[in-house]
Parts: sequence; structure tokens; C-alpha cells
Amino acid sequence: MKFVVNSVKNGGCRLGVMSEFGLNSKKSIETPMCMLYTRRGSAPHLTADMLKKIQWLPAIAQMSLTNMVEHHEALEAFKEGIGKFANMKDYLVYNALHDPATEVMTGQNDTTSVGVWTKSGKIKMDVDMFVKIQEAFRPDIYQALSDGDTDLMSAKKRTNKSVTRTLTYLDQILERVPKSEILKGAAMFGVIEGGNSVFERCRSARETASRDVAGFVIEGFHSQGPKTESFKMSDIRDVLKQTMDCLPDNKPRLMHAAFSPDQVLEAVELGVDMFDSSYAYHVTERGCALVFDFSHKADPEDMDGDKARQKGWEIDLNDKRYFEDFGPLLEGCSCYTCKTFSRSYINHLRNTSELLGSVLLMIHNFQHYFHYFEAIRGALAEDKYEQLKTHVLKQKLSKS
Repeated sequence: MKFVVNSVKNGGCRLGVMSEFGLNSKKSIETPMCMLYTRRGSAPHLTADMLKKIQWLPAIAQMSLTNMVEHHEALEAFKEGIGKFANMKDYLVYNALHDPATEVMTGQNDTTSVGVWTKSGKIKMDVDMFVKIQEAFRPDIYQALSDGDTDLMSAKKRTNKSVTRTLTYLDQILERVPKSEILKGAAMFGVIEGGNSVFERCRSARETASRDVAGFVIEGFHSQGPKTESFKMSDIRDVLKQTMDCLPDNKPRLMHAAFSPDQVLEAVELGVDMFDSSYAYHVTERGCALVFDFSHKADPEDMDGDKARQKGWEIDLNDKRYFEDFGPLLEGCSCYTCKTFSRSYINHLRNTSELLGSVLLMIHNFQHYFHYFEAIRGALAEDKYEQLKTHVLKQKLSKS
């Protein structure tokens, strides 16, 4: 895989292009970008046909060992990889270790293996099993095995262990991968650990960057899951900035979390290139619709009437005030849901527990979130990023 940073703007925002993905060498992807979040190989609530109704779909589908590891024997027998197996053959596949939308249980890792939780319970995954599963999955990009079981409060001894174990896993994987014809064209991302320790983060970054990896996953600040919606990039700004300074510019940086619109901007400014879309999934699960504006053409303070209620990131379609609201989820939105159905109808679907409610909200929330990243790239390219940022942050007033 090849990554080129074309320009760095507004402090640390990197406009780049990823290309030369093994068997998918003709594809190229602009960054900053957001991957399509999937559970067990499928977009949540959506069939493959419904997924096609979404505009600005990313070229990379994110999958996780947590959700698919139990099927690795079937995939091994299938011999054509998880993308084709899950009817996602048109996407590049990024294979994460854990599901970013599910909190990871702590205290499950040791010097030889990582605890991966599945529907059937815990699996102790060592390096041999990890490589075997990657050969069955045949991803285009995959995250190396890592001990990310730390957070901002982890002690010095624990952060040291997380870095040392992760580097040991990485070295063992790098010994085995060259022997695999199947993984020859796949790009492996090394993992940067170290909790909230500048020393350990920089050690992890320098050591990982000295290995043959195609990119980096920044983890070990939290335990994944819905709680990451309240995770503040400002709490790790200094340590992350120093960590990024230890990484080469010509390799992408990925960070998992349910990033709200404001946190996306902070992460982009700190040099993060790749994101997951678990935030849109969490918004859907609570019956809400994303409504924040990123056109930077209108001031939220000038809004009145119905539009004034759209201050904040989302509206709650469970709320009875939408019972007789026959407008779209978001005025001017071009998604299938907004063009076809009303807030009133989706409020009815939510209050009668109809599955279609989640389907329609997922379509809208995915499209809106993916379009946001398109807007960020456009604003950076046109030197209008500060306008977009100011406009988005003004809407961080309340949740309707």
C-alpha cells in the first residue's frame, strides 16, 4: 500500500491519498476518510441493496475479529476472503482486532495472547492463530495483534507492559507473514500503545515505525464502545501530538472511537487520517437522526422556527413532538430516507418498535456522516476549513 500526503493545512490536517492495495491496486482513497462500519460483515440494519441507496459510501469496509472469528474455519474453506463471503466484494476490507462499537473487557491479555470476546465467550488469540485467521479473511488492510487494555488512568507499569507486549506480538507476526503467499499483498498496520504516558507512547511510535508496517492504529486511550462518545481529544492533545511527531509522514494513522463532529475535527487537526463510523451506528441505536449542518453557509444563530430545534448534533425521533411533524429528518438532505419519509412516520416506527425505523435512520445517519468527511476534505482543499469548523462548533449547544 502507498500513502502520499499532498498537503498539511490548519496546523496538522493532512490531505492525502492511499493507493496500491494489493489485489485492488487500481483503487485510490482520499484522506481524511471514514470507513463503513459493519457488524459480522454487514452494515447494521441494512441489506446490500439498501446500502446502495447511500451516497458518499467509503471504499473501505471495516470488519472485526470479534464479530467474525468464529467463522474463520468456514472462511478458510471458502478460500476467497471475507469480502466476497459477506457480499462486500466491491469494498476494500480493513480488519480490526475489536469491534469499536462494543466495549472491550479488561484484564484479558497476557504475554502470549489477547482476549477476544465473541458471542460464544472469550477466545485467547495467540500470534499463530491470528495469522491463520488473517489468511482465512484475506483483508486488504489489517490491524496487528495488540494489548490495548489501558486508558488515561493506567499506571506506568501497565502502560509499559502494553507497549512491550504489542511490540513482541508485532515482531512475531512479521516473522510469519513473509512465509504466507496469501498475505503478501495485504497491508498491516502496527499499533501504537502507551496509555497516557508520553514516554511510552513515543517508545511505541518509534519502535513500531522502525518495523515493516504500512500504517498505524492509535489505541490504548479507552476501551471502545458507546462510552467513547464522551471521549475528549483535548484530554490527550499533548501526548498525541508528541506521539505523532515520532511517526513518519508517509504512512496513514487510524484511530477507533465514536467520534462526534467536533471530535472528528480535533482528531483531524492532530493528524489522524482514518476513522470508523461507529458514531453513526450509536446515534441510530438510540433512535436519533444526525442533523448538524456543515455547509458553513448559514449561521445557526440565524435559524428560527423548526430549524432552531436542529441546534446540536441530532434530534430524538422517539420524542412525541415529532408525532405530527411531516417534514424530512433534515431539510435539504438528499438521502433516501429524507426524500421518501417524514419525521412523523419514523416517530411512529420507533414507538411501535418496527425494524424499519432503524433501517431508515441508519441510511440517513451513514450518509450524513460520510458526507461530513467529504465536506472536511473539500474545505481543506479550498482553504475554507476554519469557516467549516466555526460553523460546526457553533451548533454544539444542545441535543434536541
